[in-house]
Amino acid sequence: MDKTESGHEKGQEVPPPIPYTAFSNQRRNFILLVVTLAGFFGPLSGGIYLPALNVLAEAFNVSGTLINVTVSVFMLVFAVGPLLWAGVADYRGRRPLYIISFGIFILANIALAVSPAKYGGLVTLRIIQAFGSCSVASLGAGSVADIVEPKNRAFAMSIFLLGPQLGPVLGPLLGGLFAGQASWRWIFGFLAISSFCLWVLIIFCHPETLRSRVGNGAIYTGKSWISWPPRFQSEIAEKRGPKAKVPTPKVYYHLFCYPPIGIVSGNTAILFASYYCIAITQPRILADRYHWSTANVGFSYLASGIAMIVGSLSGGKFSDWKRARAIRLSPTGTVHSESRLADQIWGVLLCSAGTLLYGWFSQYRIHPAAFLISTFLAGFGMTWVFVTSTSFLTECVPTQAASVFALGGLLRNPAAAVAAVIIEPLVDKMGLGWCFTGLAVMDMVFVGGAVVLLKLKCPSWRKSRESAQAKF
Repeated sequence: MDKTESGHEKGQEVPPPIPYTAFSNQRRNFILLVVTLAGFFGPLSGGIYLPALNVLAEAFNVSGTLINVTVSVFMLVFAVGPLLWAGVADYRGRRPLYIISFGIFILANIALAVSPAKYGGLVTLRIIQAFGSCSVASLGAGSVADIVEPKNRAFAMSIFLLGPQLGPVLGPLLGGLFAGQASWRWIFGFLAISSFCLWVLIIFCHPETLRSRVGNGAIYTGKSWISWPPRFQSEIAEKRGPKAKVPTPKVYYHLFCYPPIGIVSGNTAILFASYYCIAITQPRILADRYHWSTANVGFSYLASGIAMIVGSLSGGKFSDWKRARAIRLSPTGTVHSESRLADQIWGVLLCSAGTLLYGWFSQYRIHPAAFLISTFLAGFGMTWVFVTSTSFLTECVPTQAASVFALGGLLRNPAAAVAAVIIEPLVDKMGLGWCFTGLAVMDMVFVGGAVVLLKLKCPSWRKSRESAQAKF
């Protein structure tokens, strides 16, 4: 049958559907690799610091409590800073923000490596370091949402999250090596040198991906991967996606007041605080109770690091598989973003179990293998929850993926900062066993209960939001 008989004019063809992204698989993988490495540096600069806390307290001639304050201010800035970066990135573009923020991070690390041992300078530079490094996690989540369609997004997010999640794990390992065998100044020297190499790669090879600026990336088709001379901002495509709202406190407030976003932010904050209590007490427990060296303490974080890799990749694959299965079974062939949240309960159970076991294994000096297994369970469970949460957030408000991801971490780092300050006094008063039992119960009651609430109420909340948006 010719085209005339099929109802079309002679010579006219039905245009093929526009692909979600015009980037080749190789270039998408490259972009994913770059944003994963970029997302690694912020949490790395927090984690690499932990094994050196005692060394730094001696070098700066201050108490352990004052050194812990430098951890807390880092975490607080790491929580609020992404909101400033992400809103601009969703509105103006990702690439300029990568370049600026990484430049600030590099300069702060150089200053930390060479500055005199003055406590006030340490606190100030840690604030600048946190502000420079905090952008890349939310920017990376936005970049992934730009180039990966929703049906495959959870697995892509699970790969990207390996960067932010492995930072707190590999960081202590590297920090232990530097603090134990070289100098604490090499911690910051290493961060400056390694991040500079990635910064150069971003300047010359990382394209703009924001859909409201470059659409699906077709403007890069047929062009070299290397930008020469490098441009600070990309050209604007003719066919592009809808523009995000101008970033204002009111926009963030309305996003955060949407119950699923607020609840998911609270869930991840509670779990991360519990895990951070494990991470920050681990050096002292292994040194005092198991008599491990500083370097060996750093290697102990590999257990939770492996857990995060396995939990992230398996959780992402499982979430995408469940979504595809739900689409096949759906009469309309569609599913809503909140469908990813129900399976968080398995991660909550594992994280709670790991936290509980960690406390009692430490209390009674159970074999180190058992101790490390407990950290594995806690890390695996937390990561399983984070993958589904991140995928949900980026699908919930597609035009503001970076901003919503930043909101998802808004409570997480303040919770960790509070945990860093209060965990030592709590352990001293309650003992390790009962302290971590309390944290496990908190995870089960609040996070587990919130997962059930989301399962029951998300459909009605989504419909109310869609109705409100339809009026404008």
